[in-house]
Amino acid sequence: MAKGLHRYTVQEAQNAGLGQAGSILIDDDGQHTGAFVAITALEDAAVDVSDCTDIADTMTDAADFTIPKGTTIYGFFSVFSLASGKVIAYYGRL
Repeated sequence: MAKGLHRYTVQEAQNAGLGQAGSILIDDDGQHTGAFVAITALEDAAVDVSDCTDIADTMTDAADFTIPKGTTIYGFFSVFSLASGKVIAYYGRL
């Protein structure tokens, strides 16, 4: 069973918030679920907003966008999907 962040030491909770709970490589157009807190583009990556519920729900005029190679975006993403490209998605909540 996963612990909430309140059960961790301050240092452990900060590390989780910075994405030190692991990562995955996303290089396909499938839906990926998790508690992602940062996403780094390894090559220009087109985000499919229609599959990213956190983005679509918080932005009323959400449109697909591209994360340029070498750029990291931060936030909380529970569902993430690409139209093209390659990213590393960092887990932040356990």
